[in-house]
Amino acid sequence: MPQKSIKVCLLGSLCVGKTCITTRFVKGKFNEEYFSTIGAAFLSRSLFFQNIEYSFALWDTAGQERFRSMAPLTYRSAAAALIVYDITNQKSFEDVDFWISELRRDGPEEILIYVIGNKVDLESSRVVDREVAESYAQTKGVFHFHSSAKTGQGVDEIFYDICQMTRSIQENRCKNRQSTVDVSNSTNSDENREGDRGRCRCQSK
Repeated sequence: MPQKSIKVCLLGSLCVGKTCITTRFVKGKFNEEYFSTIGAAFLSRSLFFQNIEYSFALWDTAGQERFRSMAPLTYRSAAAALIVYDITNQKSFEDVDFWISELRRDGPEEILIYVIGNKVDLESSRVVDREVAESYAQTKGVFHFHSSAKTGQGVDEIFYDICQMTRSIQENRCKNRQSTVDVSNSTNSDENREGDRGRCRCQSK
């Protein structure tokens, strides 16, 4: 079975639930006790999607401002970034803009950026308007999801979407390579060129 490794970093303010989302996805658990991440933490899990095994390397970064300088160490080589905010904390949503700017400036060119409104189990205490958040994500050209690390709602869907988008990006690369014809070697026969058409040498690794 083909395999694909995906590095994902989680960014966002303090107490938005980055560690809880990671723990819910990897271990299927939720810890009621709060433990602040120091620097960064690493966990991993594999998903099977459309006959490919996706191996996720998850880097959970600390939310304290004094650790922000360490964040580039995790996102510069990441395939996707989850910027998490707490739907009951307006300031945490306002901080999303900082992280998008950071990723656009210093992150990989093709990094997938997801804005995650966490703690939807506290919907009755919501202060971040859902439509405002979704409209903001659209104007920024990023993905927007809602989740609850406590109940598990929406968590796996985020990572399955990353699998889908990663596959789409790879397929587009394959199509681009197929549409590029090498005419630099005039000795190539039509028969040989015909044999190469329709083949894609892109493989998941």
